[in-house]
This record gives sequence, C-alpha cells and structure tokens, in this order.
Amino acid sequence: MIKIRLERDFNVAPELLWELVVDPDHYRFWTEAFSEGSTFYGEWTKGSKIRFVGEDENGLESGMISEIAESRWPEFISIKHAGLVMGGVDDYDSPAAREWTPALENYTFTSKEDGTCTFEVEQDVPEEEAEEFKANWENSFDRMAIRLQTSGDVGKVITLREKSSQRPEEIWEKLVTPEKVKSWNYASEDWHCPNAENTLAIGGEFHYEMAAKDGSESFDFGGTYTDIEPPEKLYFALGDGRKVRIDIFEKPDGCLIEERFEAEQQNNLHLQRQGWQSILKNLAG
Repeated sequence: MIKIRLERDFNVAPELLWELVVDPDHYRFWTEAFSEGSTFYGEWTKGSKIRFVGEDENGLESGMISEIAESRWPEFISIKHAGLVMGGVDDYDSPAAREWTPALENYTFTSKEDGTCTFEVEQDVPEEEAEEFKANWENSFDRMAIRLQTSGDVGKVITLREKSSQRPEEIWEKLVTPEKVKSWNYASEDWHCPNAENTLAIGGEFHYEMAAKDGSESFDFGGTYTDIEPPEKLYFALGDGRKVRIDIFEKPDGCLIEERFEAEQQNNLHLQRQGWQSILKNLAG
C-alpha cells in the first residue's frame, strides 16, 4: 500500500462541506466518480461501524466494511477499513480483504480567512491502483463543486437513514401509535417522551412531549400531516413550518427508513444530525 494525497478549495465553510460529504443524498452524487450507486449505512461519529457499499438488483451489497477511527466536526474524519463485502458476504480474511486492511482514508476540512475551505484527502491504496484513485478523486472534487452550485439543499435539508430488521408494517405501527411512540422518541437516555397524541389523517396533528427525566425542561414536538401512505410514506410540517419526510422501503432482510428534514437555525447542523439520528436509531431498533 502507498499513501496518496489530494486537495481542492471549495467556496463554502467547512460546516457545509462536511454536510456534502456525510449526507447520504449528496454522498451518492459525488461518489459516482468511483462507482455508480455507491452509498453508506452507518454514522460518521467516532467508533461507529459504517459500510460503504453498492447494491445489485437483488439487494446484495459489495464494498467496504469500515470504522470511523476519528471524527472531529467540522475539521477531520478518519476512516479505518476493516474488510470487504462481496455479493452480500462479509469478508475479513481473504487475500483481497487483507490487502485492504487495515487501510486509512482521512478527510481534513481547513477553514480559510476568506470563508472558504480546503478539503484534503489522504488515503492508503494499492500501489498499482494509485493513479486510478487519484483520477477518481479529482472527478469527485468536480462533482462536489457541481453539487454545491446546483443543489439548494446542502446545509438546508438533512437526510438520515437507518436499516431495520423489522418489516415496514412494524415500523409504521411504532411510528404512528402513541403508546409505541413513547418507547423510542428520545435522543438520549436522560430524556423521554411521557405523552403522545396523534390524529393520523391529512391535516391531522400530532403532539409529542419531549422532556428531561429530571423535570428540568420540556417542549412540545408537534406538526400537521401533509401526506400519508401506510406503510411507506409519512410527511408532515412542524409547528414552525419546516417540512419532514419519512419514507420506508422494504428490503429482503427488513426495511430501510429514510428521513429528510429542513434544518433549523438555533443549533448547528452537526447537533441536529446527531439528535435526529439517535431518535431514528431507536425507531429502527
């Protein structure tokens, strides 16, 4: 293995470039330079397992099994590759897998005084594939620039995904049944959802009480339904007007839940992504 290094300047702040890298919708666009249909499953927080894969027509994955070795928002991500996925089978021991593991892939986001950002990639690759990877990364940088110029969603709409072993119908029941909502609707163990009300109809409202267990604070999380198609689609507008979309896709081993929501201005994008992802993970579990 040898280490390659590339960098490109982008006319955005590091926080937005970070979103471009880690958001599933944007990730699928810029990684087409490497492989059409590339995606990931997992989180970009330190210690998290993450799979960088593509799927064939039967839903079988091929790609890399990895771990986020370091994550410091919005400055640095280190990915440690641990194995391969071939035709839906995890492979840690074959010669091909051992050639790629352990290998590091590091992203550095450096803020500049003019408000722009330098994105540096440092990656361990087989020596015979180094030039191909360099060309692919240059193409990825080009696609990132295109995305920033043509998409109005970067930093404004946050996309989250979670796989679940449960069927779409089971996830739907957890999503819309008030008593079941209370079992998963919290971002951390020191919070809970003591009360939930739901009128499941177009124009109907839901109101969930989000409260600290010590009673120090609470707020109403509520909205109005705009589109309902059980067990696949639940769209609504929050009390402040922001739109949220939840889509549930059936998979051979369960389902995939995708959630898109318009970001708010009070908290940074990273905190919003972390909090909503924790709640979505509870729903999927």
